[in-house]
Amino acid sequence: MHTDYQKHIIDILGRNSDIKFIILGGIHGNEINGIEAIEKILPVLKKKFDPNKGQIYFLKGNLPALEKKERFIHHDLNRLWLDKYIGNNTSEIVELKSLNDLQQLIIRDICKGKYDNCIFLDLHTFSAKSGVFAIPACNAKSLVFAHSFGVPFIDKLSGKLPGTALSYWGKKGMTSMVFEGGTHQTPEATENLMAAIWHSLAYFNLVDGQLPEVIQGRNRLKGISENLPHHLELAYRHQLSDNQKFEMKPGYYNFKPIKKNEALANQDLEIIKSPETGFMLMPLYQKKGSDGFFIVKEKK
Repeated sequence: MHTDYQKHIIDILGRNSDIKFIILGGIHGNEINGIEAIEKILPVLKKKFDPNKGQIYFLKGNLPALEKKERFIHHDLNRLWLDKYIGNNTSEIVELKSLNDLQQLIIRDICKGKYDNCIFLDLHTFSAKSGVFAIPACNAKSLVFAHSFGVPFIDKLSGKLPGTALSYWGKKGMTSMVFEGGTHQTPEATENLMAAIWHSLAYFNLVDGQLPEVIQGRNRLKGISENLPHHLELAYRHQLSDNQKFEMKPGYYNFKPIKKNEALANQDLEIIKSPETGFMLMPLYQKKGSDGFFIVKEKK
């Protein structure tokens, strides 16, 4: 294994390569809860995991940004998974090093070019104040996986966000999902992401589904999501360019109902109104980000 690839590895468990489960934290450097969740789970998991059941790879993402706890340094690593950046070592974008090391690590050393037995779980948090949800890749296996959590999941969002790791691995046929665990750098978000990891491991039969950690995690996610719509689809994405001045109005949170023409934000001295009636998703309350907000609707 290339020594640079090893910098992204938190730990590897298991020796049976029939199932290869990749869990990634910190693709955004300010989203440290995913790595915290992994580090908290590992000591317990090592005692309860049968290494003959499969292999689990715990990885971390944007190494330079994680050191500074910033979303990114030059460019959002989760928008770079495109052909024009893969294999590109000539650009001054510092994130390309992490991009290409992760891509080669997964293709060459983990999946070895075969993706039907590889699973990808990407752990995230957000700047809004509440909610957990899943975003599956645009393939049937990923949709079924997302449905199993019992939390809201957003259909068609993966296909509308170019350059994400979720979209990249999903297009290769890998069962892939983003799990959004809560507000950045809160203890609750770490607990939610731990619950998501335990459920995922049990779903793919890598651990016993009756473990207390699995049952407690599932109950936790169910309690958070009990009164929320379950299956939603993307209705609108408010994309931002680098030089736009965007300020979300206060008080918005994930799955807050909104009405058409409701004033949501200020952008370059103009009021941004909702083009749709639906639910708010991921309102931007941080300096860096390429999307101001999303609007989702319940899928009947």
